Amino acid sequence: MQPWRTYIAAMEPLRYEAALTGDADFTVIGSSNGEKTEADILSLCPDLLILDGVLQGCDPLALLGRLGKRMPAPPRALYLGREESWLTMALQCGADRAVHAPCPPAELILQARQTAETPLPRLSAPWEKVRDQIASEYVEMLGIKDGLKGKEYIGRAASMLACAPQLGENLSQQLYPLLGKERGASPKAVERNIRTAVEYTWLHGNLNAIQILFGYSVDSERGKPTNAEFLSMLAQHTTAALIHKMEK
Repeated sequence: MQPWRTYIAAMEPLRYEAALTGDADFTVIGSSNGEKTEADILSLCPDLLILDGVLQGCDPLALLGRLGKRMPAPPRALYLGREESWLTMALQCGADRAVHAPCPPAELILQARQTAETPLPRLSAPWEKVRDQIASEYVEMLGIKDGLKGKEYIGRAASMLACAPQLGENLSQQLYPLLGKERGASPKAVERNIRTAVEYTWLHGNLNAIQILFGYSVDSERGKPTNAEFLSMLAQHTTAALIHKMEK
């Protein structure tokens, strides 16, 4: 496997570069403290971007958004922020992973490797729409009843998890608040509506589609899947279908 071509954007890029030195999985191809970051990334097209939450003359979150519009497949991005709200916003803006800073060298390497190994990179706007469409098609296939608020949440959640799987590590603290912010609902309302839609689908949905998409992955003794299980499986199918389309 070729090493991941890595670009570092941080107020002290040499500190991050030193942490990666000696690890054969990474090759640092450039770095800056902010002012020339965007031009460098557009020119160098790195595989991985390590992005500090504080830069000189550059808004890191706005940078993530612009890269998503200007590059067909932006680099996978590891964002390091000081505040919890920054981490959530970074994921919204397109970071693949977002972790607290400062980050010890060993943890930085681990997080960088997990970011680089993300199955699906962030995508340009046209492919983002295709991903959303695929997730919606799976929702329709399952026969989720129109009128259930959870139906629209499930489709959007599957699409978001396909893009950023780490959002599924803590639904209550990460995914539900993001969905609620988009739809003007509380995280608890999002969770409740998704649970209602999952329960309905498991009892009254398309049994053939449920078998195709979920198979024997759910504990038969417990019955219906949890929200996390249900959304994770839909996200995995969405990712696989999108990769298939991109390879055509």
